[in-house]
Amino acid sequence: MPKPGIAIVGTGMIGAVHRRAALLAGADIRGVAASSPQRARDVAQAWGVPRAYRDIEEVVADPQVQVVHVCTPNHLHRPMAQAALEAGKHVVCEKPLATTLEDARALAALAAANALVATVPFVYRYHPVVREARARIAHGELGPLHLIHGSYLQDWLLDPASNNWRVDPALGGASRVFADIGSHWCDLVEWVSGERFTEVSAAFDTVIAERSTDTGQSFTTAAAGGAMQAVTSEDVAAAMFRTGAGTLASLTVSQVSAGRHNRL
Repeated sequence: MPKPGIAIVGTGMIGAVHRRAALLAGADIRGVAASSPQRARDVAQAWGVPRAYRDIEEVVADPQVQVVHVCTPNHLHRPMAQAALEAGKHVVCEKPLATTLEDARALAALAAANALVATVPFVYRYHPVVREARARIAHGELGPLHLIHGSYLQDWLLDPASNNWRVDPALGGASRVFADIGSHWCDLVEWVSGERFTEVSAAFDTVIAERSTDTGQSFTTAAAGGAMQAVTSEDVAAAMFRTGAGTLASLTVSQVSAGRHNRL
């Protein structure tokens, strides 16, 4: 069976993770698209891949590409995944699938209508400890679940000098901390427990009212001392859930908890 040809759209931190995963899975990386044609050329040379695509249209027009990996800022997920699906390509799209429920449903329907594989890579599912926990619960070793609780805490946005495209609702979507990392916790719990959330009550708060106007790449911090701008996306969130089986669950998420670099 020939190796699937893939293209990676978006060459930041997560794009490099997709490249490594694709190579380990035996895929053939045909090319990359980036924030600019020059950036695409630089990354294509660094990664040793044949093509630097000008844009998503050039990606989906390549007959050697069967799978498109969408690793761009959130607001680009819907149009790029849609272009790939309409061109008959399978899609691996970073979360969130889209910045609105309507857009996410449209992509799911489009993938189903075209009988294409389309997935969001919640990678924590594949950690050996997670697989073990899922198997033990599925086999009934723990008995019935009575309560699920946990948190996902980070500190990389604690400093008001820190900023990132994720903070801007126009680029990251209306929800930040819950969509960005709360979604990982929710998927992990549903995956491990075998139960799906059916009810939710949540509260959100923005505790850093203003941030630097300078935005860093991925998870970097901008230099201090510049102009400031108002923040409208949430820094922290708390949620209570009930699963379809009736189990209660609670979640705390934060990107401003000191000393918690990536505590899931």
